[in-house]
Amino acid sequence: MVSLRVTDADACATALAAYWPKVRPGQQCALLRVLTAVGGAKALDRVRAEVNNPDPDLRATAVRSLSSWTSADAAPFLLALLRKGVSPSDELLLLRGYLRLAATPDVPADQRLAMCREAGGLVRRLDEKRLLLGALGGIQSPESLALVAPYLDDADTREEAATAAVNISEKLLQGSDAGKLAPKLAEYLQKVTRVTGNDGLKKRAQSLLELAQSK
Repeated sequence: MVSLRVTDADACATALAAYWPKVRPGQQCALLRVLTAVGGAKALDRVRAEVNNPDPDLRATAVRSLSSWTSADAAPFLLALLRKGVSPSDELLLLRGYLRLAATPDVPADQRLAMCREAGGLVRRLDEKRLLLGALGGIQSPESLALVAPYLDDADTREEAATAAVNISEKLLQGSDAGKLAPKLAEYLQKVTRVTGNDGLKKRAQSLLELAQSK
């Protein structure tokens, strides 16, 4: 595991990739997992190259590796695969990986918002919708709040949507544009007070609603 202590990820990945033609598929699977831990552009290139490998074990390992990538440079490739169409099991892994990256605070907010917009057209399962709402709840912008709003009308997601709406509104009401945004925020917060069954969340929304109405 010396490779995991190397500070130059690309140099490490290049050195590891040199062994690729010399090892058996099972060892290549292990090598992919090490490259995933190393990270960096070179490692990502190697993992991406194996996503279409005819060997089912190598392909499955590559999909899992790409889905667990920790830096947002993998996001465009995850999205491309999802748009291309994959098996239901691969779709589940890839979409969850994409949504996890969309919720990463280190990624710029505008990039996370764009990722959430893309994911909005792909999510179907309830857990994916909840992951999307969790990601949106960490983005301080009126646009993220607008993406959250439709989920307030869905009984299965209204609590997660209400939490996201309150978190976003709270941040926006502390910002320099609070006065301009207050009427729209009040509209969302009023809806939260109507739909949530969480007393604590309702109190937070009511308090923020009164603050918005005072702006």
